[in-house]
Amino acid sequence: MLPRYRSLLPVLWALLALPGSGLAIRGALAAADVEQPTAGAVAGPRDGSPAHPLVVLTKEVPPFSFRDPNGEWTGLSIEMWSRIAADLGFAYELREEDLPSTIDALADGTADVSVSSMTVTAEREVRIDFTQPIFSGGIGIAVPLRSQGWFATVRSFLSKGFLKAVSALALLLFLVGILVWFFERRRNPEQFGGSVGDGLGNGFWWAAVTMTTVGYGDRAPVTPAGRAVALVWMFASLIVISGFTAAIASALTVGHLAGAVNGPDDLAHARVGTVRGTTSAALLESDGTHASSYDVVGGGLEAVRVGKLDAFVYDEPVL
Repeated sequence: MLPRYRSLLPVLWALLALPGSGLAIRGALAAADVEQPTAGAVAGPRDGSPAHPLVVLTKEVPPFSFRDPNGEWTGLSIEMWSRIAADLGFAYELREEDLPSTIDALADGTADVSVSSMTVTAEREVRIDFTQPIFSGGIGIAVPLRSQGWFATVRSFLSKGFLKAVSALALLLFLVGILVWFFERRRNPEQFGGSVGDGLGNGFWWAAVTMTTVGYGDRAPVTPAGRAVALVWMFASLIVISGFTAAIASALTVGHLAGAVNGPDDLAHARVGTVRGTTSAALLESDGTHASSYDVVGGGLEAVRVGKLDAFVYDEPVL
């Protein structure tokens, strides 16, 4: 165990550095910068404090680190670090940096600690050290809450649910029309005669007007079999039309409420944004999804709100 870490480990392992809130430390708190206890001295909580103020980096990631109305840094991670620094007598300077710059600064030794939300990855662990994580989260997708107006309505008419309902009804009308035409084509040629196409068309028309109870009266079966089919179809139509109406209403409502993005599979065809240099950006890139880059989460969420983006992808606890 390196001497320069001994005074830090009891508290650093209590912080966090996974999706959520965390702390990362560089592997170069030089031994010359750390005061060693004098021989025979009893090591108290302030022994081994750095001789110079630590450079602590953070970024705007509510609720872990953010500025209050007075412009002061606060949040879960900030408050935790402040209490630990006070207990151990650490002097530090808090600076704001984006994630890529933070990792570079920790790796090259120009910064000592990062207090914010940072996801632990294998690539990052090669360059910097992380504390023991105490918060775990995944990747989330933020989408607009508002309805998309007439465009959503038009899109609903082309939805799979709507087209299935219409196709099923058309097939049922066609089958009933075939039965009526088959029984009526010889005994009732004036209404269901002619070519096969004409007869089937007349049968389809009769089935449709009977189902909707319009009943123009221009066509009516005269054979016993044809009338039996008509009687059954009249009662069955009550159930069919009710079920069809419910299916159409459901398809239109769901389609109107749903946005352009309803899951990860929709991201490839949507306007997507994320924070540059993050694991979310790397994930989207690996999936071949083009994403607009933002410096902070707030900028991306605002773009979603005003309609510039269909979705914003980032750590779920932050969203």
